[in-house]
Amino acid sequence: MALPLSLDDKQTLQAIGILADALDDVSGAGVLDTVLVSKALRQVLATKSRPAFDFASRAFSTLDPDVKRQVAVDANAKAKDYVGGKPEEPLPMGVRRAAVAAPTGILSALNARGRPPRRGGPSGA
Repeated sequence: MALPLSLDDKQTLQAIGILADALDDVSGAGVLDTVLVSKALRQVLATKSRPAFDFASRAFSTLDPDVKRQVAVDANAKAKDYVGGKPEEPLPMGVRRAAVAAPTGILSALNARGRPPRRGGPSGA
């Protein structure tokens, strides 16, 4: 289940900026599409507007799945660099983190903040 998204939340805006930066670094096939999505995300940052976010989300959903996977990997690396590679806080005894699938939509990419995409099939293998 996706977390509620607030365009006034500093961490959400940072994640959107990191995602836009990762999209800017894409080269090769699909680069024009990634430029469009990056510009749409930067419009979200400038306006904090839900319609701008909805447009960026629709634009992101049109990207090739391989491009989205690469952007997720790049954005994850950029996020770790941004926070200095700080490890996640440990969870209390007996509590496990939920497995995170590779983001396929903009909300998934934002909700995966800093967590690596899961590899493999449904079992995560």
